[in-house]
Amino acid sequence: MQPGLARALFCLTPFFPVDPAKQFALVATHIRDIRENIGRKASRVTIFVERNLGFEAEHHRRALDGIPGVTFYVDQAADRVGVLTTEQVKHAMCQLVVAMLRERRIHIASPLVSRNEHDMRTRLREQMEIYGYQTKLPANTFQKERIALSGKIGGMQDDICICLQLACYFTQIGEQRAAQCFARPE
Repeated sequence: MQPGLARALFCLTPFFPVDPAKQFALVATHIRDIRENIGRKASRVTIFVERNLGFEAEHHRRALDGIPGVTFYVDQAADRVGVLTTEQVKHAMCQLVVAMLRERRIHIASPLVSRNEHDMRTRLREQMEIYGYQTKLPANTFQKERIALSGKIGGMQDDICICLQLACYFTQIGEQRAAQCFARPE
């Protein structure tokens, strides 16, 4: 791998099952499938779960914590498992992905570990084509116009696009923090 390229194994599997047990089983199966590759057999896996809704991230941790070599991202400021994707974080993730695409620093592995590789590549492309800034008009005169990042247009989802952004953003932040640890004091 070239210096400066983000390194991430991340899950491009949108988890649609309503039943949490099925969702956790899908994640565990995906990790197992990634590790079937001889070069990734001992891979350390860090799971990033959005924690915007309820305690989903904590439930993932409780269900999957027993898998060897698996850790979960913990938001140190809030002392909670998961990633809080605020508007500021969403804008930063989007801008980083745009920059990385421009610099040709994002590559999708081939073969892609997925239950349906072709479908997943197609859905990632479709979601990235739709994902962008949307203006939301105020409901009344006392509210402000709001600009939001989303790909949820006409029934489309943006889960895979968000997953890619999370992988790029938090891998980059991790590398920056690691680099600061080794920086010389002034």
